Amino acid sequence: MRKSGVGWAGWRPWLAGLALLLLAGCAGGVQDCKLTMVTQMPLTVEKRLLIVPAGINGHWVRLVVDTGAERTVLSDETAARLGLPHDPRFVSHTVGVGGMTTSTDVTLAGLVLGGVRFPVSHVAVNRLPLDGTAGLRADGLLGADILLAFDLDIDVPDQRLTLYRPRLCADAHPPWPERAIPVAGVAARKDRLLLPIELDGVGGMAILDTGAQTTTIGVGLARKLGLDTQAMAQDPAVRHIGAGPGSMVAHVHRFDELRIGPTVVRNVRLSVLPVDAGVGDALVGEDFLHGRRVWLSFLGRQVFVSPLLHEQGANELAR
Repeated sequence: MRKSGVGWAGWRPWLAGLALLLLAGCAGGVQDCKLTMVTQMPLTVEKRLLIVPAGINGHWVRLVVDTGAERTVLSDETAARLGLPHDPRFVSHTVGVGGMTTSTDVTLAGLVLGGVRFPVSHVAVNRLPLDGTAGLRADGLLGADILLAFDLDIDVPDQRLTLYRPRLCADAHPPWPERAIPVAGVAARKDRLLLPIELDGVGGMAILDTGAQTTTIGVGLARKLGLDTQAMAQDPAVRHIGAGPGSMVAHVHRFDELRIGPTVVRNVRLSVLPVDAGVGDALVGEDFLHGRRVWLSFLGRQVFVSPLLHEQGANELAR
């Protein structure tokens, strides 16, 4: 059982405003390629999900780093525990593998990440079955409305997440001692970073979803591959869960070769969703990040990855 990437309606206009404010704070605007750190926080991996601490109204919570969630979201249990008041003026509609739900936002006095308070006055609330994953303790999702306003340094090996001012520089590179391998062909659609993938010779664009435990194939790419119910009749089933009251059963199919950017994995088993659920061609999940340092720039349409320790020429994706 896993949480798949979910689209959160009610995109916050303050994201664009925050990005513009950060850029304006750099002398020369987008011409300035100076690297400026905004904040840094500890990062842990639990059940193949990335977790960071966050402060809300004097309390600490644990949030899943989730670029696949359009908005930052708290579980309804966490909102009730912290005594956060609902604001009926702000309504969120959630659509994903867990079905569709509607809820009102809660108000808060800001969100603290790594000692920096961000001017977040409302967050969404929803049923998040995070505690349903054995051994996982999390109170919500840190979504794209905050994450993609920055350049992100997700350092899984050294367990830290660093947010930098976004830069629009053609020759911008991560400030790493490690080799940084660029992923060519990165694109963006609305609030999603998209990576080019190739599965058994068929290409597509996949949502980079740090809140997905594993890479998952959408129904559109499955159709391009000629996969239908009959072709996967003998494949094992897996249940996907997400925000909302329901779940979805998918089949786990074996593929000969998966390519994501500079990485290749052969003889791989991936779950294939039976309906779209906002996934598109695919979700690239934590299994792509695992053991790596990853740089994400939504503004610059850039993704860099470090090679794994055991890789020879960065030609193998960790499984």
